[in-house]
Amino acid sequence: MDLCGSWSLRLWSDPDAVSRRAVTEDPPKPERWQSVEVPGNWTLQGLDDLPHYTNVQMPWPLRPPVTPEDNTTGVYRTTFTVPKDWHARRIIVHIGGAESVHAVFVNGTFVGYGTDSRLPSEYDISAHLRKGENLLAVVVPRYSAQSYVEDQDQWWMAGLHREVFIEARGRIGIDRLFAFADWDADTATASVTATATLAIDPTSRDDFGSGWSIRTWVETLDAERIGDVHTTRVPHRHRTPYVFTGHVAECTWKVPDAEPWTAETPQLYRLVCELLDPRGETVEALVQRIGFRRIELRDGLVSVNGRPITFMGVNRHDHHPDRGKAVTVEDMREDIVRMKQANVNAVRTSHYPNDHRFYDLCDEYGMYVIGEANIESHAFNTSLCHDPLYRSTWLERTARMVDRDRNHPSIVMWSLGNEAGFGEIHEACAALVRSMDPTRLLHYEGAVFHAGWSTGGLSVTDVVCPMYPPAEAIEQYAVSGQGSRPLIICEYSHAMGNSNG
Repeated sequence: MDLCGSWSLRLWSDPDAVSRRAVTEDPPKPERWQSVEVPGNWTLQGLDDLPHYTNVQMPWPLRPPVTPEDNTTGVYRTTFTVPKDWHARRIIVHIGGAESVHAVFVNGTFVGYGTDSRLPSEYDISAHLRKGENLLAVVVPRYSAQSYVEDQDQWWMAGLHREVFIEARGRIGIDRLFAFADWDADTATASVTATATLAIDPTSRDDFGSGWSIRTWVETLDAERIGDVHTTRVPHRHRTPYVFTGHVAECTWKVPDAEPWTAETPQLYRLVCELLDPRGETVEALVQRIGFRRIELRDGLVSVNGRPITFMGVNRHDHHPDRGKAVTVEDMREDIVRMKQANVNAVRTSHYPNDHRFYDLCDEYGMYVIGEANIESHAFNTSLCHDPLYRSTWLERTARMVDRDRNHPSIVMWSLGNEAGFGEIHEACAALVRSMDPTRLLHYEGAVFHAGWSTGGLSVTDVVCPMYPPAEAIEQYAVSGQGSRPLIICEYSHAMGNSNG
């Protein structure tokens, strides 16, 4: 159920000033609330709290994790009614993105807190619902301790800038589906590995019995099945004091007559994954678009499906002159079409994960993507990456990006962020990513900058990716033979305002 559209909003001077009644039944002084659009930024919707721009420096002269006393905080409110046929299911609210952080209340009860402005947060609100109309309130402080790792040389906005919806899920359902679609260029063979992880209602005290299974197959976008249907039993849970084996079903098979995916030939297929109960009846079905391709280093070059490629790329912010960070699918599509018309074949999502639909479009149109974590501590470029207070922030942001986006064939590298120093936290993030997804390359300019082009940061970045290097330095790297990694300039010509026309 889509909850986007007109919401009520009121601003307070800081989080502590927000009254309790603002998130409960009767809003105080209703005449002080106004209607705004979600997704949107309140900084561009006629309120006095305006956008703010800084480059390296933070918007305040403080040290992390301290936030300013003057910290405008918005309370968003809307109502919804849950359909009657959802009553036996788990109800999840999805907050696509909020700058800076957000707290969620349902019918006046606190249900959760999200701290990454560029990745979705989801909350099970089943226990807090009632018959008829329900109140959803979201409290959004403009700045937070997380702002120190979102210092990304862009306009500071504020508000709910991505989609919001509620979703009904089964008490037993597929929680994660990882589809690894591989292409062996030497044999011209496609194969796919589907890994489905089941979610069991955490309030249930019953054993998850045997007999459940996962059924998977590959088909064209016109629903023409390719190859065989594969059924895999789901291991059932073992209740012991020490062991929880989980409910993960994995199946690997070859896909005959499939064509590979590249940016020039973005051939897509659908992976269909069904959850079957012990009676063999379909409980849930997921459809994931996939593309068969292999990313690797060959002879010091980035290759796709066995062939070296040249990156002709741009960096792109989520940005619209009127809506700020609230970009639509058509905005994204127009960006990609213009890139393709200009012979651009690659994009880095500087400097955070984009709306998930952007990657769908990159899959469809053919674009090599460097997916970047929402991490830039530019004002504290050499210190914050060593601060244990921010260690979990780095790891969570990196892992959640990979978790959400790794099914997209367009993504060929993971970036650990931008201009955030180089320290032990990056080593930990790189190890985590390589463990979660060994099928892609790693990118991080900070390791090259701080540790040297030739051998610096080998464990953290598979490519040498400098910023604004002179042509002489590029030529020297090419002819010296000192470095074995491919070189891709990650930033070269910085367009701010109308500076590049």
